[in-house]
Amino acid sequence: MARRTHDDAFGVAGADTVIGTGVEVHGDLTSESDIIVDGILDGALKAGGNVTLGVNAIVKGNVEATNVSVSGQLHGNVIAVDDLTIRETGQIKGDIKVGGLTVMSGAIFIGRSVMQAAPQLDRSTKPDEES
Repeated sequence: MARRTHDDAFGVAGADTVIGTGVEVHGDLTSESDIIVDGILDGALKAGGNVTLGVNAIVKGNVEATNVSVSGQLHGNVIAVDDLTIRETGQIKGDIKVGGLTVMSGAIFIGRSVMQAAPQLDRSTKPDEES
């Protein structure tokens, strides 16, 4: 069995950040890796990897990540460098700026969308600043 170092005493090095069902967080979250939310978050999410919002997720804040998948509720703007997927149970009320977009049957999207190839996507311009 591999021996754990003090830096990884709980075996979680490189693990995703997970906000589980029944958990409520107030404040912004930033991670260099993936973030999974299936609880309630009142604040912005910024991930260097992927953001996944489960069916129980309720997020009130902007989301910025490489890829975003929404199965719950999102009240805020999205910047997805590569792809945004709004699943059958997903709801987004806000503007989006994405490299690619998939909206599945039954999903709800209320807002404006801007699609650009990933290398051209400028994170400094927020979706609501487009003309």
